[in-house]
Amino acid sequence: MAYDHGAFRVSNLENAICFYVDKLGFKLLFTNQAEEYGEKGAFLEYNGARLELLETIGVPYVPNRPERPYCPHLCFETNNMDEIIETLAKNNIEILDGPNEIPGSERWIYFMDLDLNVLEYIMWLDKEKHSGN
Repeated sequence: MAYDHGAFRVSNLENAICFYVDKLGFKLLFTNQAEEYGEKGAFLEYNGARLELLETIGVPYVPNRPERPYCPHLCFETNNMDEIIETLAKNNIEILDGPNEIPGSERWIYFMDLDLNVLEYIMWLDKEKHSGN
């Protein structure tokens, strides 16, 4: 078994694609529309991780502001948290929580997309301990 992708519901697919591609550096792989299921979607990719965005057709989506522990969320690993924080600030993306740190272990931040879906960046401070090997 292998992990394939995560998915988020969005209120406007085109706006969500622009957010992920233009502000976070994702690559758009493809879009699709399935009238019989009442949804349209897009698959994006970021350093090998895939994300599906889904918009319901004709059914408005009104998200709620997330609360701790910010689940569900999608997490991406970084080797440079300062660069990530700078990118978020440059793109006017609010940091929901952080940066947080467990000394010698990890440093992380949570932020949101346009539809309040939670994303996380994590930087492992002890890669050996967290490598899964």
